Amino acid sequence: MQDEEKTEQELGVCCGDFYNHPLVSQLLDGIFHPGGLALSKLMADRMKIDSESTVLDIACGDGRTATYLARSLGCKVSGIDASQAMIDSAKQLAEDLRVKNRTDFKVALAGKVPYDDDSFTAAFSECSLCTFYSKDQAVKEIRRVLKPEGIFGLHDVTVQNHEDLEDELRGLLGKVACIADALSSDGYIDFFKKEGFSLLTSSNHSDLLEDLADKAKGRARFFKEVSVDKEITGKLTDAVRIIGLIKAQIVSGNIGYGMFVFKSR
Repeated sequence: MQDEEKTEQELGVCCGDFYNHPLVSQLLDGIFHPGGLALSKLMADRMKIDSESTVLDIACGDGRTATYLARSLGCKVSGIDASQAMIDSAKQLAEDLRVKNRTDFKVALAGKVPYDDDSFTAAFSECSLCTFYSKDQAVKEIRRVLKPEGIFGLHDVTVQNHEDLEDELRGLLGKVACIADALSSDGYIDFFKKEGFSLLTSSNHSDLLEDLADKAKGRARFFKEVSVDKEITGKLTDAVRIIGLIKAQIVSGNIGYGMFVFKSR
């Protein structure tokens, strides 16, 4: 178990460092999952989150969704993330948006959630479950901290057939890019049913992933043209190529993006 926790911690910090990198942030324009806050709001609506809800944001990143929900819906939101840098950013954002009294953020792993049983009416994960080293343990923890008949929302990358992925997309790069360890659409549904959840609703949002990839590739090409730094130019050349591989898999239908809302049985 300690080795699994160490691996999950290292991967979580790696993901946090990757998405916190200025170059990656520029390519994604600060939007770390397809659809941005608009998709977060849609999922919150489907989860029926309101001012009475107590919510857990798993792998909360910089706290953008958590603070948005606390501010717009008046709910209480707790966020956990493996990256100290991301948690620091989340706390600062909560203070800037004046929702510090309705939020709290902690450095923690999804497989070891630092809250008591039955603490939350709802929990969600945005484009992060696919990166967890031990999905089984994470879902057991989600179910533990949810109240009876609690709601769990997920939107994440889907991969229908891993054998069709290029080697680069199966390695560490693929892991932090939310691809290498993603499940298929049916895989997510079957996985959560096995762990004691029932599916309430699901929908396909692969168009949003394709749009994000197109915009990131366009920015990479632009920055490459204007950069005078050979090292950065080289990284941007690699980025254009990798995003191109991902885009081809999206177009083929092998890589997609789905939203799922479950209820704990």
